[in-house]
Amino acid sequence: MLLLDRKLVERARNARSTADVIALLDGAVTLELSTLPPYLTGVFSLKPGSNDAIRALVMSVVLQEMLHMAIAANTSIAIGGNPAVFKAGLALRYPGPLPMSVEESLVVSLQPLTIEQTKDVFMMIERPDTTATLPGEPPAHAQRVMALKKQGYASIGEFYQAIIDALTRLAATGDPFADPRLDRQLDLARWFPAGVPGNPSCKVRDLPTAIAGLETIVRQGEGAQIGDDPIAPYAGGDSLAHYFKFGEVAFGHTLTKDAAQPSGWAYAGDAVLYDAGAVYDFPANAKVSDYPAGSAARITAETFYESYVRLLRVLDATFNGEPHAFDAALGVMFELKLIAQQVVQHPADPKQASGKVAAPPFQP
Repeated sequence: MLLLDRKLVERARNARSTADVIALLDGAVTLELSTLPPYLTGVFSLKPGSNDAIRALVMSVVLQEMLHMAIAANTSIAIGGNPAVFKAGLALRYPGPLPMSVEESLVVSLQPLTIEQTKDVFMMIERPDTTATLPGEPPAHAQRVMALKKQGYASIGEFYQAIIDALTRLAATGDPFADPRLDRQLDLARWFPAGVPGNPSCKVRDLPTAIAGLETIVRQGEGAQIGDDPIAPYAGGDSLAHYFKFGEVAFGHTLTKDAAQPSGWAYAGDAVLYDAGAVYDFPANAKVSDYPAGSAARITAETFYESYVRLLRVLDATFNGEPHAFDAALGVMFELKLIAQQVVQHPADPKQASGKVAAPPFQP
């Protein structure tokens, strides 16, 4: 579970202007964006024609993170914000904590998709805000969460709830959505038809649509209700929340009900096969500058990073007056996949042809 400095939540609870809330929403946009490099790095490490079920699970999370970023951005735009996606994306660095996180033990790195990376990083990013022991989890994890929350740390769920409370308070004394600038917001119905219940476009028109969108982010990410039991692993319909999707990868089986377990659930269903031999072995936290100038790895890595920067530019344009640019953003996402396949064809070190292969870099 990402733990935040409680000052962030208190800042939201004490917000008295739309400018205060916009700053917090823009932080949320950056946070959702920051999960894309680690998750995509994992996807790009899977060799073509293998681990297809796992690739599909992780990509479903990637797509929902893009949805969450768009919902937060639409909410910011609706009250006068202009999310600076390009600037925020260029500033991301790995390894390290995610934006706003104060959880020292959660160091997020860009690595191949291994069981350890899934358990120690992916699942910990998405862990629900609950003090209950989750399926497959050692009881010590839940006890640690309880201890940290007693020390005053806040969760992502609390952060989003505090933003909802701030918007509700502002709406009680005025109308922060008087000019929601719908023409600047991204209509997501075409790409995410099941995005926000009752609001397929995910555009924010008023307080109810803002609340519905922000609650969707928490539900799809964590699933489990904020606080103690009951544990609810589904984000809606038959789609698992992110934590539990990663759990199926980590434990090798689908999640099923099991009354004998403390959580009422267990990873004991159909097999989710993971072939460790079909995962590229490449360096962690790759940078363009890691590869020797003029090498095939450097040339393809530069091409990959240039495409990533272009993705950030297009996303920035999408949320700053050009919502139609999102079509191009999805095209660049596909382009990244193709270029990543070229990068991994070359050794990271030309002098060690049988060593690690080059990794697609999200850093210069």
